[in-house]
Amino acid sequence: MNFIKKLGFLVLGLAAIGSITVGKSVHAASYYGLSCTNLAYGTQHSNGFTYIQSYAATGAGDGGLGTDEVLGDSGGIAHYLGRDCLYAGAGLTNSAAIVAGDVARHAANAIIGSINQRISYAMSQNNDTAAHMTYTSNSNGIGMAANRIFGGASLWTNYTDSDFENDQTFANFRQDTNQYDGDASSLSVGVDKMFGNILVGAVMSSYDTDINTTANSGSYKADGDTYGIYAGINTGVLMLSAGFGLGEFDIDTDRLDMGTGTTRITASGVQADIEYYHLSAHAAISRGNLTMIPRLSYRNFDISNPALTEAVANDSNVAGPSSDNTTGTNSAGKNTADIAVAAFDASSEQIELGVNASMKVRSLNPFIDLSYVSEDTTTAQYKTELTTDALSEQAASDPSTYTVLGGGLNFNLRGRLNGTIAYYELLDRDDYSESTLSATLKLNF
Repeated sequence: MNFIKKLGFLVLGLAAIGSITVGKSVHAASYYGLSCTNLAYGTQHSNGFTYIQSYAATGAGDGGLGTDEVLGDSGGIAHYLGRDCLYAGAGLTNSAAIVAGDVARHAANAIIGSINQRISYAMSQNNDTAAHMTYTSNSNGIGMAANRIFGGASLWTNYTDSDFENDQTFANFRQDTNQYDGDASSLSVGVDKMFGNILVGAVMSSYDTDINTTANSGSYKADGDTYGIYAGINTGVLMLSAGFGLGEFDIDTDRLDMGTGTTRITASGVQADIEYYHLSAHAAISRGNLTMIPRLSYRNFDISNPALTEAVANDSNVAGPSSDNTTGTNSAGKNTADIAVAAFDASSEQIELGVNASMKVRSLNPFIDLSYVSEDTTTAQYKTELTTDALSEQAASDPSTYTVLGGGLNFNLRGRLNGTIAYYELLDRDDYSESTLSATLKLNF
């Protein structure tokens, strides 16, 4: 029994030591707790000549100030910085540059996906709408004599909720990675009408996402609205459609100051311009109660991120025997310099080849859906390290292709209210997984 107790204490002791060791390997803050942009000792003063005294134990468990390191010219000033201020790349990067490309891809799938789903359903279910009006083709286009101009319109809404993550390896703040986890939701409301074999509609979509970024112990939050129009035509063989939209996202970012290890670097109220467009071709093939709808679609979603300024919190610390301007203030009343981040664009361009198979069971239509997507999405962009270390850096995850598998149920209640409930899993994308629940309702007038 005593042996078992001793073994238990030994295991707990080893676990405690391991947790301390891991903590030190993950983050190496300044011994003095100075920000990476401290006015007196920050990296903005290095000019290629850097002399640091950083938090590196000289002996096991001593927790003391480590041996001085001279990087560049020994004539540089002493910075008293943590090594992460010099060796981190992704860790010193604004969160938007890490995830904005994937946000564009996800927003495209949520917003444009809901529109394409609506178009496909409307055009495949309304082959008899020509009975509501007469039309003739002439040199001036299509002339309509409608007895239900305002009747026959449909109001529809779609809600999509997703959980997703990038599980690329994270070892410490000095090794680049675009590991993150997040969730997002999108609500679209649209109105459209069939004029013979032509569908015309307008849609408003709100989008919201919240992502935690591991490389900089930070976050990215975005929400906003887009407004779009779309149109389609049923040729009898193919259903062709196109759409376009504009909008804005309000973006907030946050990350850890690698020097202090406790204070935050933030940017809020940043407005990014959104633009998207899409094209698709569908064909409906029915055999009894079974319907197959193969499709080919193209979608493009752009996020134009403006130049922004990250606010660096005051580190409130002193290096050396006196302040020596360490706690001096700038025009903003702080002892740290804020950081300018240049404008950049992030986009996702995707070509999808897929098929939807459904079976009619009275007023219910269960279905499965499979698609293959080739994408060209902006990858994570990391800041260049001030000086290199011995670590081998990781490249951003490759966003080239993926597969989507899903299924759900279409339903129709007396011809007035119908809709879709579906669940999708994204597969085979490098370091990435995603699950999505989507619901669409349509009310006919």
